[in-house]
Amino acid sequence: MRVLGLVPARGGSRRVADKNLAMLGGRTLVRRALDTALAAGCFATVALSSDDDAILAETEGLAVVPVRRPPQLASDTARTLDAVRHALDALVEPYDAVGHIQCTSPFTTPEDLAGAVAMLERTGAGSVVSVAPVEAALHPLKLKVLEGDRLRPWLADDRMAPSHELPQLWVRNGSVYLTRVEALRRGEILDEHDQRAYVMPPERSHDIDTPTDLAFARFLEQGGDLR
Repeated sequence: MRVLGLVPARGGSRRVADKNLAMLGGRTLVRRALDTALAAGCFATVALSSDDDAILAETEGLAVVPVRRPPQLASDTARTLDAVRHALDALVEPYDAVGHIQCTSPFTTPEDLAGAVAMLERTGAGSVVSVAPVEAALHPLKLKVLEGDRLRPWLADDRMAPSHELPQLWVRNGSVYLTRVEALRRGEILDEHDQRAYVMPPERSHDIDTPTDLAFARFLEQGGDLR
């Protein structure tokens, strides 16, 4: 199975200026994602899709193919699916699947990427997506709505049940999305009929979306301990 490992990294960012070029542990977020993809050893090609010269320059000295993305695919409203399909067209070579690897999930390991690819091949699924367990405090049965000042359950009341008695739930952690090319060509970033979950632990599921997220990632990278 030939899989394209694609790191999408546009230049703009509304919440964190130049987010994809932010430094963490002596490397930019882009470089971390590229290094992880290369070390995984499961991709026929590793490519970087961007509209930004400084980001594309991160491929220098690496066995990574730079793909210049047109401006219309790099706006705040542009869809990742369109950037992925653009990269497929630009690279020309045939692939069976594309794994797009997020720069904003800096603690993803090469083993995570290789494990997701192995799961796709083993199961014959249309997609594999990385997930993490939902924190107990964010469990949907604990969520409420306000009607004036009256508190109501949003879905159903948890009746103050201990967290371990609530059903285990999972959430996509933003680390890797792996989809067969035929589903991408149908317009599905994840196959709508057959998705499998590659489970990652919370400590590798940190997503950077805000300056606070970036500061916390730097704390973790330096060996920060919350105990």
